[in-house]
Amino acid sequence: MLVKIRKYIKKIFPLLALLLVAVFVLSRVYSPEPPQTPDIFIDASEASDFVGELAQVCGYVASARFATEIDGQPTFLNFDEPYPDQVFTVVIWGEYRPAWRTPPEELYVNRAICATGRIRLHQGTPQIVVQDPGRISLP
Repeated sequence: MLVKIRKYIKKIFPLLALLLVAVFVLSRVYSPEPPQTPDIFIDASEASDFVGELAQVCGYVASARFATEIDGQPTFLNFDEPYPDQVFTVVIWGEYRPAWRTPPEELYVNRAICATGRIRLHQGTPQIVVQDPGRISLP
């Protein structure tokens, strides 16, 4: 009986080892982003002073656009002034749009909102990429 158990273990051990490695690799690749709590709360006009920082940026969505013709099909929420004169932009990539029941460009345009995330510069304009509706709130 002990011999049978050893043979069985020898057969399944490589599969178990492969499974454990796969689980470890996938946990590193697909781990959800940890919750983000900003220490900085600013108006859209101040965002360029906080590039690289985790912040909550608030402003008025002066224009919004779902750009289906661009790779990744982003939605742009332009703060304070319509594009191309916006002072700040929230970007929602097409892969994340299903998280919104109402299209973001309809839901947020002509409203004051706050977006939470890491501020980055894109072609000189500060922006935050938002992946879920919980990162956008009404002030």
